[in-house]
Amino acid sequence: MTFTTPPRITPRLRSAPKIREFFWCDFPEDAQLPEFWKSRPVVILSYRTQLSGAVTVIPCTSQDQHNNRWAFPIDTIFDGLGGWAICDKPTTVAVSRLSSHRDGVIRMNEEQFNEMLSLVLDWLPKPKLI
Repeated sequence: MTFTTPPRITPRLRSAPKIREFFWCDFPEDAQLPEFWKSRPVVILSYRTQLSGAVTVIPCTSQDQHNNRWAFPIDTIFDGLGGWAICDKPTTVAVSRLSSHRDGVIRMNEEQFNEMLSLVLDWLPKPKLI
């Protein structure tokens, strides 16, 4: 089987994304459910990023997630609309997949981010102490 190296795309952002910021992310079009696909909001989880590197994000949705234990309600994504951060789907993507919102950078407040991060950490396995 022969593999083709994926292209390296120049980022659309002018500076590296920062923790707690919202961006639009172009997820792969060839996704397989339950993977995320299409362009959707994400919140940056990584605290050290580079413009030419990769970043870990939490994908967001505007679809009702009241019955999803791993969905965290957020006050605003874009355009003043609320939504849900899907905390059991942390994903690493190239920064080149990100684009800013037309109104500029929106940042989740620290208190809400910490609550969301707690849910992400609850989803991850815990090491066994020996």
